[in-house]
Amino acid sequence: MRIRRGGIVAAITTAVTLLSMSTATAEDYLWSSYFFQVSKGQESRRWSDEQYSEVMYRNCSGPESSGGSKPYKTDIQMHRDISAWPDADYDTKSFTECFKGYMHQSDGEWHDLPQGQYYFSVEGVYGGVGQLSVELIMVDNTAAD
Repeated sequence: MRIRRGGIVAAITTAVTLLSMSTATAEDYLWSSYFFQVSKGQESRRWSDEQYSEVMYRNCSGPESSGGSKPYKTDIQMHRDISAWPDADYDTKSFTECFKGYMHQSDGEWHDLPQGQYYFSVEGVYGGVGQLSVELIMVDNTAAD
């Protein structure tokens, strides 16, 4: 059996590319979770924060619409939970990269946040039937890493 040198080079290149992708794991973050077929309005759990929050989605998907269209974008919005008062709303981020296949991820960052309890909500899922699944959601509140 003869092995082509080009095939070996391609396999090595693919392995190096996969290893060089984000090596962040759930243990590197404040907390991790997932979504399974959620719709607009779904909220995350709360966490304490000040100054900085990052939300990362890895491996996003959703069911196809009857026309065969798959979701390709989701918007999430950061909120500060304020007891007995309307919550404070912050920027909405659009996530698209996480829909491109296995191990693809999207990240959103919010800076200059006052101290408090935070959560994010799904503000929309576009391109499919409006349901979102995310294999891994990670939240970080340390800008240093």
